[in-house]
Amino acid sequence: MDQLRIDVDTASQVGLLHKEIVGKAMIYKLYEAVKEGHGASFVMVLKQQSEENKLRLSDVFDKVTIAGDSLLHVAADLGKEMIVGRICDLFPLLLIRRNVRGDTPLHVAARSKKYETVKLILSQYATKQSTYDEMKDKKITRETNECGNTPLHEAVYSGDVDVVKEIFDQDKAVVHCLNKSKRSPLCSAVVNGNEQILSLLLQIPLPADQPLSQCRRSSPLHTAIQHQKRVMIQAIIEIRPELVYLRDEDGNTPLHYAVDIGYVDGFRILFKNSLLNKLDQTALERNKKGHLPLHLACKRGCVEMVKEFFEPGSGWPINPYVLLNQKGQNILHIAAKNGRDNVVEYLLGNCNTGDLHINQKDYDGNTPLHLASKNLFQQVISLITEDKRTDLNLTNEDGLTAGDISKTFEHPMLRGREILSMELSKGAGVPVNHMLHSQRQPQPEKDTSDFQRKSLSEKDTREAFLIVAALLMTVSFAAGFTVPGGLYSSDDPNPKIRGTAVFAGDPGFWIFIIFNTITMYSSAMACGLLSVGIVNQSKLTRNIHFPHLFLTCAFLAASVAFLSAVALVVASNRLLAGATILIGAFHYILYIFLIK
Repeated sequence: MDQLRIDVDTASQVGLLHKEIVGKAMIYKLYEAVKEGHGASFVMVLKQQSEENKLRLSDVFDKVTIAGDSLLHVAADLGKEMIVGRICDLFPLLLIRRNVRGDTPLHVAARSKKYETVKLILSQYATKQSTYDEMKDKKITRETNECGNTPLHEAVYSGDVDVVKEIFDQDKAVVHCLNKSKRSPLCSAVVNGNEQILSLLLQIPLPADQPLSQCRRSSPLHTAIQHQKRVMIQAIIEIRPELVYLRDEDGNTPLHYAVDIGYVDGFRILFKNSLLNKLDQTALERNKKGHLPLHLACKRGCVEMVKEFFEPGSGWPINPYVLLNQKGQNILHIAAKNGRDNVVEYLLGNCNTGDLHINQKDYDGNTPLHLASKNLFQQVISLITEDKRTDLNLTNEDGLTAGDISKTFEHPMLRGREILSMELSKGAGVPVNHMLHSQRQPQPEKDTSDFQRKSLSEKDTREAFLIVAALLMTVSFAAGFTVPGGLYSSDDPNPKIRGTAVFAGDPGFWIFIIFNTITMYSSAMACGLLSVGIVNQSKLTRNIHFPHLFLTCAFLAASVAFLSAVALVVASNRLLAGATILIGAFHYILYIFLIK
């Protein structure tokens, strides 16, 4: 084998930048000479192959491997400094030659952690740059490959501090160059978790043409938070404390960002820094929506973060309840509006929460209870209404109580939640203004398309319930005559037991009959209400809630009936009977838990 072959189509498909080198094959003996690393031997083989193949030296250096690597790429990858020096002297333009991946020899040397080779290439380029027109306008440290990575990116990925320092000392500004993933070498150092490299690269401030408010994607602090690098966050704050003021496109500071992704450790570091450093006021900075970090913590349900503002030893100087958002809502409003029952429960149980805060109104006159009722968050409604400090008679700017809001909710798919919310409010004593409801009924001129969509949705739901109820009724009716164990024959010698159930005296059979009967009548009631509701539009028959309750009862009873029947049939096998009961009990409990 005299030559290393390269496939033209393959090379072009992977994005070879310099198409003129495609199809040219490196002479194998030269490749072997580079691997050996002897300068004199390499020069001798070079002359010999040039004469044997009748090629000029420039043509010899144009030869590449299947990966598009020139002789200089190979030497740089292997760390053969002597060969690198000879090639740079003979054909320096190879310093900017690229392989299939778009790598220059400096990329390759940096990726391979060849410190001496990197140092030599930088030195050779600095010496020869002014001599060649192709090199005059190029900075070898700024050359990017197909991924947009500079040599410093590759050095950071490799984790070699000496290589990073060598390239960094040559061109410090490259630390902020972004690759195609919009990541700088500085942010790459954060992701890799190399604190030594990070400390080195943080020496350079952000460039003047990249304002703090526009460099979120290249922000090392946001990157450290995103990848939950606790040590990196601490290092960045110590070296570059001004980075805590970076904002993303939504106006979020790093403290906002830590809350938004739920990174508690990162939040605590930044929050503590804000309390200890008088110049750091990020805990009181708002994003574009007017939210403070505390507001976001309540919105996301991060109760551990909310606690930091209330702990006696935290050092937080301001009452959290006076910090309102742009709608005039306090933290209890925000937690209730978003259904964060864990935060609501903590706030209601906190000694700093007074009657004024629980009953405080926003700019629309809504209390936290109003907002919870508006979104039908049953657990939140229950927590607030059970608190004795809650004033249940308060109305908003529209004159509506929390009970009024629950009653006016019209989404057909959430009708069950509406009824439960109304029941919770009613049970707590929240008044309902019936006059207001009559005034708020849909007017005749309302768009009929909305009414039709609502009617169709209710019709589909009713029909689905009717099918399920009919199936349950049919099955339970049939089970009443095809009982487990069968019936005594009509030819039985004992006339008193002819046609009766074989297991009639067994307690398990009693359970089967009782619960099968419950299933039958519950599903029949559901069928009746659903069917009558199609014709009779009274309040009772129009409401899907009641058929749903009967269906739930039928499902539960059917489960018990089935379990008792199977237990009767396999009673002779205690192990199998026990397993059957355990499986049934598990699913029964699971069902009860899920429908709560």
